[in-house]
Amino acid sequence: MSRASPPKVDLRGRKSPLPVVKVAKVVKKIKPGTSAEFLIDDLRSLEDIQKWAERTGNKITRLEDQGGFWRVVVRKRL
Repeated sequence: MSRASPPKVDLRGRKSPLPVVKVAKVVKKIKPGTSAEFLIDDLRSLEDIQKWAERTGNKITRLEDQGGFWRVVVRKRL
């Protein structure tokens, strides 16, 4: 049985607060312990997502500077 790939959401071009709202909605829909990937180019949104993850107990497992945008992987808390 194949595993479904994690959701990948491109939020480049979107400004705060929209990306953090979208991240929260996507993470809410996935199963605990699974991850979702987001592409973000707004520094304020990146900071908001980091604060949101800390506040909600979800974890940023990968944060990569891709040169002009960031690749962020969030794992939903158990």
